[in-house]
Amino acid sequence: MKIIRLSFISLLILFAFQSIGSAQHFDPSRMPKIGVVTGAVIDSITGDPVAYASVSLISEREQTVVTGGITDDQGRFRIDEIRLGRYDLAVEFIGYEKTIIAGINLFPGDGGGIEQNLGTIQLVVTSLQMEQLDVYAESPQWVQTIDKQIFFVDRSLTIKGGTASDALKKIPNVDVDIDGNISLRGDQNVTVLIDGKPSGMTGGGRRAMVDNIPAAMIDRVEVITNPSAKYDPDGMGGIINIILKRGIFEGFNGNSSLSAGEYGKYSASGMVNYRVDKWNLLASGSYRKGNRYGKGERLFEYFYYDSELDSITQQQTLRKRIPENISFRLGGDYYLGEKNTFSFTTTFGNHNNRNENSVDYIQPAVGEIFTIDWGKGTSIDYTFRYDRDFDQQEQDLIVDLSYNTSMDEEIEEQFEEGEEISEEHHHEEDGAHSHADEYNSNLIFSADYTHPFGNKTVLEVGFKSTLKSFNSDLEYLFLPYSYKYNEDVHAAYFTMSYKLTDRLGFKIGARAEQVYTNAEVSKESAAENDSTNVFTSVIDIAIEESPFDNPYFQIYPSLFLLYDITQSTKLQFGYGKRVNRPHRRTLSPFPRNTSDVNHIRNGNPFLRPEYIDALEFNYFTNTRLLTFNTGLAYKKVTNMIQWWDRDMIVVDGKEYELLTADNAGKAEQYTGHVMLNLRPLPLINLTLNVYGWKSIIYTSEEPDLIGESQGYAGFGNLNLIIPGIVRLELSSRFRGKMLITYGHIPASASLDLGLEKSFLNRRLSIVLKVNNVFNSAKFSIYTEQELESLISNETYLRTMDAWRKHDRRTVSLVLTYNFGNLEQKRKWDRSKMRGGDGGGMMDMDF
Repeated sequence: MKIIRLSFISLLILFAFQSIGSAQHFDPSRMPKIGVVTGAVIDSITGDPVAYASVSLISEREQTVVTGGITDDQGRFRIDEIRLGRYDLAVEFIGYEKTIIAGINLFPGDGGGIEQNLGTIQLVVTSLQMEQLDVYAESPQWVQTIDKQIFFVDRSLTIKGGTASDALKKIPNVDVDIDGNISLRGDQNVTVLIDGKPSGMTGGGRRAMVDNIPAAMIDRVEVITNPSAKYDPDGMGGIINIILKRGIFEGFNGNSSLSAGEYGKYSASGMVNYRVDKWNLLASGSYRKGNRYGKGERLFEYFYYDSELDSITQQQTLRKRIPENISFRLGGDYYLGEKNTFSFTTTFGNHNNRNENSVDYIQPAVGEIFTIDWGKGTSIDYTFRYDRDFDQQEQDLIVDLSYNTSMDEEIEEQFEEGEEISEEHHHEEDGAHSHADEYNSNLIFSADYTHPFGNKTVLEVGFKSTLKSFNSDLEYLFLPYSYKYNEDVHAAYFTMSYKLTDRLGFKIGARAEQVYTNAEVSKESAAENDSTNVFTSVIDIAIEESPFDNPYFQIYPSLFLLYDITQSTKLQFGYGKRVNRPHRRTLSPFPRNTSDVNHIRNGNPFLRPEYIDALEFNYFTNTRLLTFNTGLAYKKVTNMIQWWDRDMIVVDGKEYELLTADNAGKAEQYTGHVMLNLRPLPLINLTLNVYGWKSIIYTSEEPDLIGESQGYAGFGNLNLIIPGIVRLELSSRFRGKMLITYGHIPASASLDLGLEKSFLNRRLSIVLKVNNVFNSAKFSIYTEQELESLISNETYLRTMDAWRKHDRRTVSLVLTYNFGNLEQKRKWDRSKMRGGDGGGMMDMDF
């Protein structure tokens, strides 16, 4: 049968040649698309698969890219529907030299065959991470796979000299609001990890603040919207995993960077790496000082139905933030043989921030309160890893042990209008002073084992224990308060993947968790209650309900179906059960600040976790010129956590508004997204992304939480290379009008610009960037809410019209210098790399 099939194909091709024989020149475009090329890509030193490497098939005659793709999680690739002919294959990935496989002859018979397996292709690490500008274009800024989105930070010009927060703003479907809260497709219930684990650099929280992480230390960011049972179930929106740089370049290499911007913003960073034989050592450091100047206004209007007591309250705010951060990272890998790797990393961070807030009360009475917050703290992370590979592909064992801790101190002082402002904490004796200390720690131990059975089945099993502790001490009006929260999570999981056919497969799994949580709010017994102060009254309410214990057991199943329409086009369906455990900001009973006595915001230490059943459907296609991804998701939520819980309380005969978090009952959420990446030419890369959401809360113990919210947002990014002159990046983000339960949030948009010029054979680069080009970044909100006075029982309508700006337009200059030995890219002929049997398996000799 094989001989008959080969003869039939040969006749078809011969007929094709005869049919065009009368033409003066041979037309390759008339050859049939029946060729297939497969292979696998690995690291030449470690033997590990290189996932998401770019694979391009290049016409030998025209030297243009005709098709291509990327490698999967195991480094494998398959390119089909190729016109018969002669080609070269280019394999690229950041940190490795480009590898060219020449002389691929896709013809039957002596031509080599129409289906060719190139075997194992080894990539060699470069001595310097360089831009390479040729007909094959540069390394991609981001890669979209079927289960995750990967963003390479170094490729973006507009985040150089910035923070992780700036990096996340450049990722499709991800947003960071004016307060630093991270959302994924409009959902702020996102788990943020550093190198796959909670980190003291973000305070150890699941919904973390990432402004303390310099962008210079980040290698890439992974976004997973519907993780399998292998991952922690935390986060309704998904997981954002920030991967820090780890030296991969051969020999001794490194880089340094300096940044300076308007208004006293500057930063410096550096990294060195030494990789030789069995050792890979790295060290990096970063310093950053910022200066943000924001302003805003709030206008409250009160309309009474039964009287003429209508009134107006108007406030104007000015806010100046001066963050100062320093970070160090040391680590190394030791390769014991070819199959055992031991890794260690420690990261130290220190921050010292100063925030100045001025609130001008315009109506009903003119006055000003000036507040200064001093915040400082340190964080330390320790991570250990053992990685064991086996002879069988995909079989491995990974054992992780990590510990991180963070300590923060915050001092707040108020100054009345006309009072002299001093750097000294002179208010400690007169009561206009608060002092808070926070301590956070995480101890994590996990083991993950993967075992394949034949070519169709892969089994994953593992366990994980997480011991979390958070303590907060507050001194306010000489009264010492304490809040303690502990959470222990013990989990075990399994997943099984099975290929039903060459195109259809599924993955099932389940994760079982036993959780123990307890919270306690207390104060020293000698401290007396102050029944006239609203802030101490709010804390005393939490003390009366303390302590709180909530042990629970839960199973989180997951199911995924994957259908390959073609090698580059896929359909995916996924189901997973997830949980959103309250984070420390929503748990802390202490007021966020004491400068606005009329509108108090604090957490709820007795929140219960919310549970989510998530269904997701995605369509994905990827070619050399186009990447397109679209999908729909449905989520059903129970015990939903909502911040917009407004309660009115009466203290000493006065009425105050309390904004806190509460479990709002049941809800449904619908989301959709479209993402398009165009690469019409090697020098042009355009990304467009739009996503929308709608949430419906339909049952709640709190009537004021029932309602709907919906909105949409988007992102656009253009990269343009003018050869030999400059590289340009335009990055824009917009939000459409968002409808919320009691009002709306108007639309907004912003634009960033970056220009890069390289010198000294691309060792030195200079980047000019302009953030918030049109000074249009702004957050606005309008609400209408019917309330009832707890004192007079009178019903009235209150409206709020508010807006805030986070910072001004800023121009910055960034200089980066790479040092180390440069190695030229190499080109190998495929015929020299084959074994003597000509079977197509590839061994590169270095």
